[in-house]
Amino acid sequence: MVLNKNRIFDLLVYTVSFLFFTALILLLSGIFFQTSLNLFLKELKDAKLWNSIFLSFKISFIVILINLALGIPIAYILSFKKSKISFLLDLISTMPLTTSPLVIGFAVLITMGPLNPVGKFLIGRGIKFVFTPQGIVLVQLIISFPFFVNIVKTSFDSINRKMLDLSKTLGASSFDILLKVILPLSSNGIIAGLAMSWSRSIGEYAATQMVSGVIPKITETAPIEVFVKTSYGNYPAAITIAGILMLLSLFSLGIFKYFNYKIKTNN
Repeated sequence: MVLNKNRIFDLLVYTVSFLFFTALILLLSGIFFQTSLNLFLKELKDAKLWNSIFLSFKISFIVILINLALGIPIAYILSFKKSKISFLLDLISTMPLTTSPLVIGFAVLITMGPLNPVGKFLIGRGIKFVFTPQGIVLVQLIISFPFFVNIVKTSFDSINRKMLDLSKTLGASSFDILLKVILPLSSNGIIAGLAMSWSRSIGEYAATQMVSGVIPKITETAPIEVFVKTSYGNYPAAITIAGILMLLSLFSLGIFKYFNYKIKTNN
């Protein structure tokens, strides 16, 4: 009787999983059946298409460099310096995960606009974030940052504290321990965090559109280009860019999964 219940349960779980997986594949791959190979190859020759993709690459690369520079110190505080301040820091840095990207973009647009004291101050000194690539970097940094920090923090949390205590007893400074012990042991987590935050950055649309102004060759990133091409009824071009973005997402997700698996197996 118990065996039959187990079989029914397993069958139910596998059936639901299969149906969901099949529906997801059909939904995501459906765009590839809406165009021909010849049209796809033709659109790949469009210079505007590659301008938007290269702009997305450039901005997302800058974003992950900033994530790396800011994220490691913050992940270190969150993992090794437990306090009320670290709790507040964790709350603030994680908030973009549960906040609409559109709201984040709107907040940056208002704050950095000429009518806001902050925006007015920066604009008066030649620093502009609205309708500029810098604004896109800012919103994509805010949105992708929690992905990097949370993954790196999890990697830091998995380090054996006894090893760190032993390093201290041998006279190593906190900086030496971070540089020579913590970072090497967390290399898989750092790479996984970079891959995930890069994927989130390059695929961001809503917040980017709010601050970009959709200026061709200046602020028109690949996801925005998909929207523009669709609004003009140029579906072959939109499908081509969307397909490239999906392949890039799959590639970065594969990197994340691989190094995340290495973290679990090493632990």
